[in-house]
Amino acid sequence: MTSRNSDPSTEQRYNVSEGYLAGDFGQTRYWASQQQQGLPVVFIHGYAAMIDHWQRIIRPVAREHAFYALDLYGFGYSARPSGTPTRERWAKQVADVIREVVGGPAVVVGHSMGGVVAIEVARRYPELTRGLVLVNSSGMQVTERPPSQLDLMVLAALGAPLIGETVASLFTNPLSVDWSVRQGLLSAYHRKEQVTNDLVESFIAPLRTYGPYSYLAVSRNFRGLVIDAQAGEITAPSLLIWGAEDRSIPPSDAEVIKRRVIPHAELAILPGTGHCPFDETPDLFCDALLPWLGRIPA
Repeated sequence: MTSRNSDPSTEQRYNVSEGYLAGDFGQTRYWASQQQQGLPVVFIHGYAAMIDHWQRIIRPVAREHAFYALDLYGFGYSARPSGTPTRERWAKQVADVIREVVGGPAVVVGHSMGGVVAIEVARRYPELTRGLVLVNSSGMQVTERPPSQLDLMVLAALGAPLIGETVASLFTNPLSVDWSVRQGLLSAYHRKEQVTNDLVESFIAPLRTYGPYSYLAVSRNFRGLVIDAQAGEITAPSLLIWGAEDRSIPPSDAEVIKRRVIPHAELAILPGTGHCPFDETPDLFCDALLPWLGRIPA
């Protein structure tokens, strides 16, 4: 497969293949570019997303570096293991991909919930982490914006036997799932025109195949999916990329992460973009990421 808008004359150079890696909790779907140049860079998606969400930045990244991405357990087309989804389980999944597919240390890029996973990779597997990039990372909401009483009631309802399953079953209805996914994306994107039918469909397709119950399991462990690291634990070169117009996880969270967890991190705030800068404003995203990658020794 190739990224969108690929140039036919140089298509082979940016070729990306799909594979599956067997692991402790089932198969992991991954994409890997064929060329080995620059740095290996592993991309980790956010809640309810999948590899495909990175489509718009594959080509510019693959021009200079080896592109890798994976579907976390419970999302996309990776396995749906039983038990509680945790940042430790996902970090082990990413580490396995780095060892078995990449074949050596990589720069780890995590978006939203994937940022919590990326930090856990850097903490637990420093020998596999050449650099760390957080993109509008979650993980600080509980401390910075404690849940309201309404939020706590919703979380309690999702956690109750049968109630959560009943709510999740609504996502099996084609009309309700289209509306829910579209509204979720519209609330995350500052540039609403980027929420296309193709984007909505890419998020819906795994729900048709597997159903929504793995997503429910993640929602039920909301309080466990936080950043649990102290300043000094992470020594890898680090970069925080944030959309200035993110309303759910504002740039102030980036400043807290930098102050409390990664004081040496560089910070890039991208104007006119929301929660998903790599898809909303891919040029701005790459202008922040690629020069920084270029300063890491290859």
